[in-house]
Amino acid sequence: MQYSAGQVLDGRYELVRFVGSGSFGEVWVANDKATDLEVAIKIYVSMDEQGLSDFKKEFQITFDFNHTNLLHANYLGVNAGDRRPYLVMPFCPDGSVSKYAGKMAEEDIWRFIRDVAAGLAYLHSRQPPVIHQDIKPDNILILRNGDFVITDFGISKQLRASLRKSAMSSANGAGSISYMGPERFSKQYQAVKASDIWSVGASIYELAVGDLPFCGMGGSLQKKGADMPELSDDDFSPTLNMVMQACLAKEPWNRPTALQLSEYANRVLQGETPPPSWGRKPESASEEAAMAAPQGIEGMYPQPQSTQFGRRYPQPFPPGPVQMQSQYPEMQPAVLGNAQNGYPSSDKPQSVQRIPGWLWALVAVAGMAAGFLINMFV
Repeated sequence: MQYSAGQVLDGRYELVRFVGSGSFGEVWVANDKATDLEVAIKIYVSMDEQGLSDFKKEFQITFDFNHTNLLHANYLGVNAGDRRPYLVMPFCPDGSVSKYAGKMAEEDIWRFIRDVAAGLAYLHSRQPPVIHQDIKPDNILILRNGDFVITDFGISKQLRASLRKSAMSSANGAGSISYMGPERFSKQYQAVKASDIWSVGASIYELAVGDLPFCGMGGSLQKKGADMPELSDDDFSPTLNMVMQACLAKEPWNRPTALQLSEYANRVLQGETPPPSWGRKPESASEEAAMAAPQGIEGMYPQPQSTQFGRRYPQPFPPGPVQMQSQYPEMQPAVLGNAQNGYPSSDKPQSVQRIPGWLWALVAVAGMAAGFLINMFV
């Protein structure tokens, strides 16, 4: 069914202007005839009964979410003519932040980081945690007061599968490849909070430079050893470059959490130049336990498994051995080692034995004697 201006959904929402479309639907500006308010309506693809049921459950989960930096959907409806579900949300006349790519001043980028990270921190703190999986400039809108808000959150892997099936799309499981961290190209990938942070890092680079990091190939190129992108010192501060690179860290556990990122950006906006809050030593036993405790499958940062080999972690990373299993079998870095010998702080492995010098000399003499005797009798 083709939608057109003037069409009314549920006898209440009159479509006024088409905004754009994506893999799973289209967005319209509409007039709410009951309140005479201008609203945004996202109309998704037509779905079967199971798909509609999944959609309703997802809406129920996120309906009570309330945060300044989340664009909350106020109503879920289903158009009877074509069984297409739609969400009604506040209208943001300034659109998405994507139109400012390559043209955004550093202060505005810090505001973007603060607001988006604050919204993610809220989502990640839910029980169970909500992983956005599709953070990118197109999904960050600008409110009338200038605040940045996250949209399209609360769409789980199961619902995305239903939407893809309905749309007959060959798109990736979740999100856009350009904003996917390297762990999302693993055979056993599961959604983790740190993946949203990598997407924030890619968005920072795009807003600053006007291009995508890693040639738009996301973490797939990073997995193959591509160099970390950098921001020009002539245009941006070393602090912003450091934060962007921390978000784009190859290993998920080396990235800041959303809360750390938001708090850091807020301090920068207040005129400070604070040291990174990630990778620091815990200040109390309770904080240390919180840093070490595994989280739920949908929300944990994958952590390294302790081994018998010692090497230093790339910084930033909390000091001290970590005993947690990683979600990614291929990601099993070692415990922190001794800086002088490269082994764990205890002792060298027993299998490493030093052969005394006199024994080497004795073997050499025996070999020379054997050679002399052979030459005499052969």
